[in-house]
Amino acid sequence: MTENHISGGVFFGFVVQGRTVTLTLPDRPDPALAGLPRQSSTFAGRRTELGQILAALAPSAAAGTAGMVVVSGLAGVGKTELVLQAAHRALREGGWFPGGVLYVDLHGYDEERKVSPKRALGTLLRALGIPPEHIPPGVQERVLIYRSALGALAAAGRRVLVVLDDAPGTAKIRHLLPGDGSTATLVSSRHSLAELDALALTLRELPTDDGRELLGEVLRTALPGDSRVAVEADEANRLVALCGGLPLALRILASLLVDVPSRPLSHLRRDLEGAHSRLAVLSREKRAVTAAFDLSCRRLTKDQAKLFRLLSLHPGPDFSVEATAQLYGESIEETGRLLLDLARRHLVEPREREPYGRWQQHSLVRLYSRDQLISGNDPWGEGLMRLLAHFHKMTTLACERLFDPATSGSLAKSHFADRAGALQWLEAERHSLVAAAIWAHRAEDDFMCVALAVPVAQFLMETRYLEDARSVLVAGIRSSRSRKDRFGEASLLSSLGVVLRDMRKLRKSVRMHERAIKICRGLKKRRSLAGALNNLGLSLHEQRKFEQAVAAHTEAARLFTRAGDRNGAAHALSNTGETLNEIGRPEEAARALRKAAKILRKEGDLRGYAQALGSLATATRNAGKVERALELHKRALGMADGLLIPHERAVELSNFAGTLTAAGELEAALTAQQEALETFRRLGDRGGEAMTLGNMALVRQEQGKWSMAVRLHTLASEAFLRRKDDHGLATELRNLATALLRQGCNTEALENLELAADLYQRTGDMENSIDAHDFADRVRRRIGAGIRRPAEIEAARA
Repeated sequence: MTENHISGGVFFGFVVQGRTVTLTLPDRPDPALAGLPRQSSTFAGRRTELGQILAALAPSAAAGTAGMVVVSGLAGVGKTELVLQAAHRALREGGWFPGGVLYVDLHGYDEERKVSPKRALGTLLRALGIPPEHIPPGVQERVLIYRSALGALAAAGRRVLVVLDDAPGTAKIRHLLPGDGSTATLVSSRHSLAELDALALTLRELPTDDGRELLGEVLRTALPGDSRVAVEADEANRLVALCGGLPLALRILASLLVDVPSRPLSHLRRDLEGAHSRLAVLSREKRAVTAAFDLSCRRLTKDQAKLFRLLSLHPGPDFSVEATAQLYGESIEETGRLLLDLARRHLVEPREREPYGRWQQHSLVRLYSRDQLISGNDPWGEGLMRLLAHFHKMTTLACERLFDPATSGSLAKSHFADRAGALQWLEAERHSLVAAAIWAHRAEDDFMCVALAVPVAQFLMETRYLEDARSVLVAGIRSSRSRKDRFGEASLLSSLGVVLRDMRKLRKSVRMHERAIKICRGLKKRRSLAGALNNLGLSLHEQRKFEQAVAAHTEAARLFTRAGDRNGAAHALSNTGETLNEIGRPEEAARALRKAAKILRKEGDLRGYAQALGSLATATRNAGKVERALELHKRALGMADGLLIPHERAVELSNFAGTLTAAGELEAALTAQQEALETFRRLGDRGGEAMTLGNMALVRQEQGKWSMAVRLHTLASEAFLRRKDDHGLATELRNLATALLRQGCNTEALENLELAADLYQRTGDMENSIDAHDFADRVRRRIGAGIRRPAEIEAARA
């Protein structure tokens, strides 16, 4: 037996012995322990972060510099587990940390268990082999010995890994950081310790697949053979979503499932959805999500805590500093400062997508925030009213700047320098605006609901967010009825009719317009009646009731004129021209459109003027004046940059492409169609997508590229079918038949022609139905009597 005795002081260098530091615990264990806790056997996701940590800890990471990593994030997001997984894997790497590991849990957010730097240093020094009698009482002296010991071990080839778990968000953490260039350090904290010179990793919630994997692994570890996650995969995904991908919450759910092995995931999911507070279900024994959040919030200042509670009132999934300042009742600068304070504690997070300056909360943190607000005494009603009033004012100004740029007042221009800025604000706040209007209706604040619904619906309609627009308008109509506001109800009914038209719900659309017209006639509101009639004409046009559409637009123009609204009369006249062009009367259409364009230009409505020019160009092309039509299209597209909103520009590009095709400029036509197609798809406009695909197919026919034409016609037919546009589908099937015939697919071509004829007849277009039947007969005669009509084939089979 060999014994080494070293006394008379503290020595470093070659007298430091041993590969792994061990600690003999006293009768009353110190909460800051040397030695690494066991890692969990169930660990999912975090592959990228794990790889980044190991790369930073590797001896070869950077010559002469120590690897330091700070892992931060929300309570329960899995910081400690990731740090332990990384530390254990690093220790298994040969030669990385021959000196072993020092681990201390600082309990940085638990007032009863937190470990001061002085106490932590005492335990770490004892773990390093420093006799208790040689550990000085002062913090600075302990820091010097601690760093000297680590440096000596590193110099002796005994590099150590220091793991500081649950570190507080204070500068005192620096006392525990090594001072040499070799000792590596892993830190976990609920604070973003950005002031440390370290690799900063912020953990987010687990994606659905990783969350489901974690849930399944925990269950199978406790109950080998448990297959509930695999059998109920969709329910598992919904559980992950309800937990916001938070690992702590998922482990608690797994424990609840282990308690009762026969409990289906669907049962637990219903409990989570049906609970008054989801957080109440996410608790088992002394383990609870709420308890973890409590620790994070205990050190908030009074102002930080107040703002944190109020954030739960935001109606949308994310929020701006500007809107939050309205809710909080302080300046934007003060509110921004407090939001940054909360962000450092991961109680709010910056939204990852553009634009910068928007924030969001984890879904469970938001529930916790709401619970705190309800249980507290904060007067929040005034703040919420300020927020809703802010949304109404800003949406109204943004819509004025975006849709009426020539007439927008100085207030709109002072808030939004240009139309792009107005659109950016509306897009950023879209979800909040929709949620605010619906919330106001449910809260029976009918006045605010109607006030919000008018400008919000205008934005949503113009930018083709049709489902959102319908939801807002339905809420507004119901609130109007509650207020017995017949005028407001009529206006919103007419707007809903426009949305339903764009959604191809044409019968419902016409009913909404007719109800609006009836109310306006009863109220003797001439201008509103004109608007409702004009909108009715648009829906009748889509129903292919062209003569009725012209009558509605004509009456609307007359009423607008009597009301002194020249701009409204011009729009009604423009709609009349488009319908006349559709029914093959291009000369009459052109006269109406020229008159409309002249009025709109004189009234300063450049956006309406550009649209009228584009429609005039189409009518001019149909009248056989292709070169003149091209000039008009170019004028419409070449007006002030950004004048047309994306959907309007896409429509004009598609019409321009039709004229380019007529002029034989086929490649230019395809370029314009491709841009239009991308816009239609981005906006979810299936009708525009179908029309453009069909037109691109016609260009390919002109080029003799029949295979490409067939593919594009097929895609267009599928799009028309999804949109439930029978007339558009009929036209596409007829065009598809032409391309199929050129490929020798005679039977398929005939079947498409017969179906097209039937669809034309169903939509009341007898002229095209007869033409399709005649086309089919000519094809049948040309290829011989051996091919029969589909109806004849079916009869033969029967």
